[in-house]
Amino acid sequence: MTSYRLIIGIIVGIVLSFFTVFFFNMMVIIEQINLYVDDDELFRIFALLVGANFDFDMISFFTGNPTVFGFFAPELLAWIFMGYITGTIAKGLKRGVIASTLVVVIVLLMWILLNIASGEDLMSLFQGTQLTETLGGIFSAFIGVLIGGSVGGLVSGPFEEI
Repeated sequence: MTSYRLIIGIIVGIVLSFFTVFFFNMMVIIEQINLYVDDDELFRIFALLVGANFDFDMISFFTGNPTVFGFFAPELLAWIFMGYITGTIAKGLKRGVIASTLVVVIVLLMWILLNIASGEDLMSLFQGTQLTETLGGIFSAFIGVLIGGSVGGLVSGPFEEI
């Protein structure tokens, strides 16, 4: 009975993963989706929506020329927002961090499965120069949800069993 808040928080975070980057970076995502709407590739469209969450590469950001405004990328803001909402619903610092981390893991698995279903070459994402970009996107996702989940869990107050 007590884990309903945790499960609902995870489900809401997963549902938000399809739309949050779209809210913060709408024009880029719309242009990419328009390329695949005519071909009726539904899995590819969902893979683009979910995969857009992992576009901000925190590793190359800090190894390059970091700027204050560059740090607030739409993808990082989306992960902070998802973590905040998930942590607020889960209630409590520990549960907020756990729920938001589970959201990243599930969304990452969904992204991989949707890319497989759409026929994308996943090996190209995990080798050569793309490896640091992919790992940087995953790393920034974890940083974003940890920030958002901890703030959301703290704001909602401690978890109390009923």
